[in-house]
Amino acid sequence: MERKGTGKLRVINDQKVFDYFINEEIGTKKEIAQKTNVSIMTTGTILNDFLSKGIIVENELIYVEKGRPTHQYKLNPAYYHECMMYVKKNDCCSIIYCLKNALGELIDSKKIKKKELVGEDIVNCLNKIIEEDKYLQYISLGLPAIISNNQVIESVIDSLKENLLMNDIKCIAYGYNQMHHQNVCFLTFPKDSGPGCSMILDNQLIDGNNGITGEVAYVPLFDFLKKREFDNSLENIIQVVATTIVMYNPHLLILTGENIKEDDLEAIQKGDLNYVPIHFMPSLKYQENCEDYYFQGLESQIIQRIQL
Repeated sequence: MERKGTGKLRVINDQKVFDYFINEEIGTKKEIAQKTNVSIMTTGTILNDFLSKGIIVENELIYVEKGRPTHQYKLNPAYYHECMMYVKKNDCCSIIYCLKNALGELIDSKKIKKKELVGEDIVNCLNKIIEEDKYLQYISLGLPAIISNNQVIESVIDSLKENLLMNDIKCIAYGYNQMHHQNVCFLTFPKDSGPGCSMILDNQLIDGNNGITGEVAYVPLFDFLKKREFDNSLENIIQVVATTIVMYNPHLLILTGENIKEDDLEAIQKGDLNYVPIHFMPSLKYQENCEDYYFQGLESQIIQRIQL
């Protein structure tokens, strides 16, 4: 049956039902109506419209003791595909990505290693993925870079200043928050670059003016702008951690990056007590592999901007 009515209310109700599937993934007409505060009749009309457009599919029948079976609905897995990609530089450069369908199910994942990496390599990789996947609609890209208003200001990888990107440590902190639902501060000490940090407070990323915050390498003490390198001595690391603590006062501070090891935690905590009162000290932890948080952060950014 053709839908009647136009205007903002119809658009709003459509988006509410669509958002239900993005967040909850599966549900019956009654469950969807209750969650979205859209009437049963309107919800039924929207579901029929979504079915006809291939946005959703019927999942299975739910049988109850009394009454007729009830249909469950879910997003059509092929309604869209999403690509989460990030670039990493250690001894070599790596492009790491995964593809998922609309239900968040993994389609493919790859790691491409290169001795040197320029922006064109990323573009070529993305073009190949787009060419091979006709359902791909959303791409989220993370970089070890300083990013302001979607522009790269500073990157450890050459020729990447013309790409639309997302900062790596912000993405990791955001992904951690999405997975564990708690405030956190991440502080990274990467190879061939200065340290950086990101803070989630009240489930919100502290972004700063123009999206730049947490670039602790630029504290005047380290003279990073002039030297263009950071001395990762234990004392400097201790001072960066102390600076981060007094700036953000986090409850949980997670340290990561190639220039730090789990064995350093005790010395760092002891050293920071020379600068920071003991009641300021957060819980310090070490995380070597942040890939799961990285991908979760990239995917969550996509989910935030998905619209009908």
